[in-house]
Amino acid sequence: MGCGKSSVGRRVASITNHRFVDTDELVAARAGRSISQIFAEFGEEAFRDMETEVLAGLGNEQQIILATGGGIVLRPVNRDHLRRIGPLVWIDADPEVLFERVSRNRRRPLLQTENPRATFDALLEKRRPIYEAAADIHVDSTGLSHEETARIIIEEVVRFQDRHQGSGFGS
Repeated sequence: MGCGKSSVGRRVASITNHRFVDTDELVAARAGRSISQIFAEFGEEAFRDMETEVLAGLGNEQQIILATGGGIVLRPVNRDHLRRIGPLVWIDADPEVLFERVSRNRRRPLLQTENPRATFDALLEKRRPIYEAAADIHVDSTGLSHEETARIIIEEVVRFQDRHQGSGFGS
């Protein structure tokens, strides 16, 4: 949350001529509601179910740059779906930077609490080990522009694919 997944993902897609896909946008379109409305009307578990459905529907898509909600990796089945699409990139940043970024958006359903900072810290503490275990590539975007982060991700994906018998980005 707040690391710039969608903005950076769009830049990576533009640079690599891949199609950009955002699971939150797909879930919202399928439900005919915003993510905040889905959370308010149906709850987080229903949102996570929709997220899993959308991800499974992407099947073995290739040549896409996929941005996901931060909680998608909480379910092991989702991590399996993601791995079929490509390497998992964890865009990270200093917690202070992340919280400052998410504070700008008042529509974040998981932060609609009495103490958003405490909620954010608890979510990050719970999720960080899962992100670390799931990620093939970890990029710290603290102090970097979206463009710089995108370029580093592309370089790291190429290195990852070269190490794993790939022939470059998107193979």
